[in-house]
Amino acid sequence: MTGSRQVSSGVRQRLSAPRGHRFSRPGANRPLAAPPPPREHRHSGPYFSTPETHSERQARLLRQMEGNPRVAHMLQHGPTPHWFEVDRQRRAQEEREARRLEEALAALTDDAPATPARGRHRAPRRWRGWPAVAVSTTLLLAQTTAQALGQALFQTGPPPL
Repeated sequence: MTGSRQVSSGVRQRLSAPRGHRFSRPGANRPLAAPPPPREHRHSGPYFSTPETHSERQARLLRQMEGNPRVAHMLQHGPTPHWFEVDRQRRAQEEREARRLEEALAALTDDAPATPARGRHRAPRRWRGWPAVAVSTTLLLAQTTAQALGQALFQTGPPPL
């Protein structure tokens, strides 16, 4: 910036601007488009003039399906089968019994610290590689012994018969 060169005003303006405002972003200089005017729904009538709530829609659909036997069964027995509720109650009962059993076990074994639950992950498996280690060690020992005996025989020669 020294010397006879003059810095243009555009470059000076860019360099003096705070970080993040030095360069334009694509589409930033375009004027913002006005949001489209709200459209009128092409249908008219009581169901389309205002957005209906879930309960209003459900009531309208039930009136349309008045003779359907499946709808009659759902209205009589509820939207979910009876076994849903039975299963939910059974699981809740099992959870209560398990919690009660854990509390009783904790009360009996106050001296032992409680182990944290492992969650849904499986416990690590025990290592079962001991036979392979034993075989490998035996083979390595046999090779070392054979090598030592071979060197000794090669250096001294075979024994007299």
